[in-house]
Amino acid sequence: MRRALALVLLLPLIALTGCAESDAPEQQIREMIERAESAVEARALLDAGALVSETYQDDEKRNKNVLIRLLGGYFLRNRSIHLLVQIARIELPDPQRASVTLYAAMAGKPIAGVDALLALRAGLYRFDLELTRETDEWRVSNSRWQPATREDFLGEPR
Repeated sequence: MRRALALVLLLPLIALTGCAESDAPEQQIREMIERAESAVEARALLDAGALVSETYQDDEKRNKNVLIRLLGGYFLRNRSIHLLVQIARIELPDPQRASVTLYAAMAGKPIAGVDALLALRAGLYRFDLELTRETDEWRVSNSRWQPATREDFLGEPR
């Protein structure tokens, strides 16, 4: 459960960072996920905190400050963080909001690819993120998560 909680703290942060005006919103979000993944693996708490909306509130009543404190604790307990992220869906109901579903694997060693997931016993999770565009930057405003299976991660039918 703690690992899932730690990952839920990490992945909403993976979802965002600043974006360029000229790119389409979906492409901006995809690029942010890649950059944010690198920031989390580098354990850059200040950079990660900038990716969360000041109005963040999740179903567990956590706000931005609680989320950042929990993330900092996770960084202290884990010297090495390696992520493999698979975006399943990006929906843009309007220009200021987006919903993202992604699957993420987390391990203490580098994840060479999907085939390596079982060998590393990586934790697999599904994240449903709500993003808000604030001053030309996408930020996480809400997140929900649950454990995922290898089939979920790979997009295979059960």
